[in-house]
Amino acid sequence: MISRIILDLNKKNNSLNEVIRLRQGENNSPEIQATVTANNQAYNLNGSTAELHMKKPDYEVYVTKATINNNEIICKLTSDAVKFSGKAIAYFQIANKNSVVTTEDFKLDILPALNPVKKKGPNEPQPIDLQILK
Repeated sequence: MISRIILDLNKKNNSLNEVIRLRQGENNSPEIQATVTANNQAYNLNGSTAELHMKKPDYEVYVTKATINNNEIICKLTSDAVKFSGKAIAYFQIANKNSVVTTEDFKLDILPALNPVKKKGPNEPQPIDLQILK
C-alpha cells in the first residue's frame, strides 16, 4: 500500500493530506510517497538527499533516510518507528550542497495491535491491553 501526500516548504500553506494510518508492530509498513512544493509550485529535488524526522507516540525522535525518485520522496518506516501506538508527527528534511529545508508537518496514526499474552496457567484470564503509551 502506498500513502501519497503533498508537502509544501512554506509552512503557511498546509496541504489537506489525510492522516497516514499504520498498525503497531508492522515490519513492512506502507510506503510514503511525498511530492514537495514551494508555494504550491513543484520543488526540484535533483541533487538532494532526504530524511524523515518523526516524533513517535512515546515522544522519542525517529530519523531515517528516504530516497528520491522521479522528483518524489519515498520512505518506508521500520518496525521501530511503529513500536508504540498513538499519534505521531513527521516532516521531511531535504539537503543539497546549498541549503537544508524542511517540509510542513504531516500526521500519522499508529493503531494499537492486539497481541496475545502468554498464560501462566490454563485458567488465568488473558488481558487485552489497548493502552496508548504517552
